Amino acid sequence: MRKSLFIFNIALLSLLSMSSLAGAKEPIKITLQDVVKKVSTENYLIYGNALRVYEAKQAIKAARGNLLPKLNLWRIAKVVFDPTSVIDLVAEDIAPFAVANNWFRLDQTKVLYLAEQEGYRALWANEVMTAKSLYIHLLLDQSLLEHIEQSTKELEDLLVIVQSRELLGGANQGASRDIEVRLLALQEDKRSLEVVINEEESLLSYMMGFPAETEIKPASISMPDFATLEPLDYGDFLFRTLDSSPELRQYSHFITAADYVKKEAGNWSILGASSVSRGVAGGVFDNIPLQDGLGFGKGASKSIIGARKEGLQIQKKGIEETLKRQLKLLVNNYNLDLENYANLRKREELTKETIVQLYERLELGQNVEAIELIEASRNHIQADTSFFAVKFRFLSNENKLERLIFHGDYNMKPATIEELKKNKAAPAKKAGKRA
Repeated sequence: MRKSLFIFNIALLSLLSMSSLAGAKEPIKITLQDVVKKVSTENYLIYGNALRVYEAKQAIKAARGNLLPKLNLWRIAKVVFDPTSVIDLVAEDIAPFAVANNWFRLDQTKVLYLAEQEGYRALWANEVMTAKSLYIHLLLDQSLLEHIEQSTKELEDLLVIVQSRELLGGANQGASRDIEVRLLALQEDKRSLEVVINEEESLLSYMMGFPAETEIKPASISMPDFATLEPLDYGDFLFRTLDSSPELRQYSHFITAADYVKKEAGNWSILGASSVSRGVAGGVFDNIPLQDGLGFGKGASKSIIGARKEGLQIQKKGIEETLKRQLKLLVNNYNLDLENYANLRKREELTKETIVQLYERLELGQNVEAIELIEASRNHIQADTSFFAVKFRFLSNENKLERLIFHGDYNMKPATIEELKKNKAAPAKKAGKRA
């Protein structure tokens, strides 16, 4: 009986282990192009802003439709009891296109829709840039982790050698202890870096629209030939940076819309206020008081609109200066890294040669101080870290430059909400066919 029960428990454990292995999913391998595609079509923030652009587009249709005559039975019935209301009926229901401000409001809605489009494109580009930078930084941290693991293995081998020499009297007492302290510090660095890598993978997975339980595995990136790279010139990219900026174009549309708002608040207000909505992008003008018919507040309304327009012009100038400074800082950092690249590579080679020589001296039985070994190991890790960082920083700076001038992956229009919905519906149809 006990034997049968033992066999049954073993079989049950085997089944449980097999089911857990079957349920475990392999990490999804992704490339940098996968990141661009998934963020452009699956990112939650981008999808939400695409909906806002769609709302602004529909607001134009609604504004145009509101210019057509409409039949309001309740207002017609009101005329029977209050003949004076026939004027309102004619202006707002029978002939809304006769209200001049309705046309100005329609023009505003069109311009604000264009502003919404530019804002969406800027947000899309920022999300793609952030995701690509995160991908590059993730690869850097993984490379550093591999280097720390290699250095840990070397220190572990070195610890065995020094401990043996301590027993034989070939090394000072306490030398192995100093190496062990350094080894423990490296292991702590490794654990901290693993936490950072897990957070980066989780954030990148979220930006790509994967479920929380999905694990990703980024593919390596081919490094450029740094010997062929040349310094950048700020003036070569300035015009394209400003010309291609959706942020500047968005504010240009806001300023244009302000002119229509000023006309709306002008002499045509005597014919009544507009009943047409400005749309989802109109919040910048929604709190401006406008006259509905005759009144003495027209001058104040125009002054408010003028101040609002001037404020938009100042904000646009601030964005322009911000873009210039971003470009200047990017070019300077790129050129400095290019100048320091040769020195960092030479430093990495020299620190590696130092460690090799110390190991050779140990193998020959020569006396090598533990502090000398620890310092050589620290210098090599720091040199390797700086060398890794500068190589990946080149890629990151190139990505930021492409975002500023809208080149490469950024030289395309972001998907509309109709395209995003179509992409979401396609996997569901395929799953239905497989079922």
